[in-house]
Amino acid sequence: MSAVLDSEDVVPDISPKSGAIEIREGDWKAYMQCIARSKEDKAIIDRYGSVAAYKRACAMAYLGKRAQIHGGVCSTRHPHIITPQFIADLETNNRSLRYTRYPWLRSLMSLLAEIEQIQDQISSANVITLVPASK
Repeated sequence: MSAVLDSEDVVPDISPKSGAIEIREGDWKAYMQCIARSKEDKAIIDRYGSVAAYKRACAMAYLGKRAQIHGGVCSTRHPHIITPQFIADLETNNRSLRYTRYPWLRSLMSLLAEIEQIQDQISSANVITLVPASK
């Protein structure tokens, strides 16, 4: 018995034949009910193997409906213009967040850059060209 949710009282269900979870597009409440259902019905966990696998299937059902209806994750109603400035800001923000999460990464990246610089200095002095110089 599978159900596509139209009302708030209906609890989402899993199709017994396919094991597919059906959630209406953008129905966050139905998604949360699916997740909460794993605590009540242990047969669901047995069917999927683990709680994480079941939650992943619920998330994919929630996201998959959006992709099927709209053709992907990009919104056609709200287009985003990606400018070079936006990309630079995103890069800066991501780098600072990454270094906050992994403090050792900054020193590792500095060390790798220094190694590359040293290799470039050494390799340029020891390269013999096989192509004659142009006249």
